[in-house]
Amino acid sequence: MEPYDKPMMLASLRQRIESTTQLPAMPEAAQALLRLNADPNGNINQLVEIIETDPSIAAQVMRYARSAFFGFRGEITSLQQAVTAVLGYGLTIDIALGLSLGKAFSIPSYGPMGLFPFWQHSIYSAALIERIIHILPRQHRPLPGLGFLGGLLHNFGVLLIAHLFKKEAAMLQQIILANQDKPVVDLERQVLGTDHMEIGAWLMRSWNLQSEIQVAVAEHHDELYNGVHASYARLALLSDRLLKRHDIGDAESTELPEAILNSLGISAEQAEEQLENIISGAQDLDQLAQQFAA
Repeated sequence: MEPYDKPMMLASLRQRIESTTQLPAMPEAAQALLRLNADPNGNINQLVEIIETDPSIAAQVMRYARSAFFGFRGEITSLQQAVTAVLGYGLTIDIALGLSLGKAFSIPSYGPMGLFPFWQHSIYSAALIERIIHILPRQHRPLPGLGFLGGLLHNFGVLLIAHLFKKEAAMLQQIILANQDKPVVDLERQVLGTDHMEIGAWLMRSWNLQSEIQVAVAEHHDELYNGVHASYARLALLSDRLLKRHDIGDAESTELPEAILNSLGISAEQAEEQLENIISGAQDLDQLAQQFAA
């Protein structure tokens, strides 16, 4: 019998995480961004000031604004211009917040649980979700910024496993590589006794992130989820299954559930058209993922 068919003699990571004192602290820049996001009087000058406290995040936001994905034809010479002329206030907060939160983890760049595949999947997913949201009927349209952030953060449980439990993560990584025909979530449950959705949702709650993000993290593999903020989880699931057609991400299927499409008010053809728009910018998005993982 293969190792993945045997119950591993490991304590539940859920119990170990709940008792750990090593939970990554939310970076100060992320805390400041969350406070600004909650402030109805927040403005672009305050946003730029916060981002500039971390030069690496400022540089990555600039690269994102300069990417062909946004199609801005002029020269971008300042962070202020990147916000005002290209990204906008809300999207800039969400990009900077995702980047800042990612800096809380110390893990290798490559391998199934590394930073590059994580950011590649996250950036593609966030970009695809944002595109899909803009074509949804108004009555089905969630907040674009939260949808984008949900795409960036929905697999943060993977980062937490790799950060806190390096031995188990290394074991899981080997098993994923040896069993690429098996759903990653099933392998996580067999090896770890839990999965990245449960672990990620626990982290989101600990960091007191928005309930919409918590739902996207916890439910993005459950096509039957019909609870509060379901649209955010459905968008993450939809983007994951679309991206799996190009071998990006960990979705267990490439099928687009009819019930989810109907609940969002779009057709499979419309969703697939947005996927092709994203894939047409693959080279640029891959470069961004490499920069984010650096």
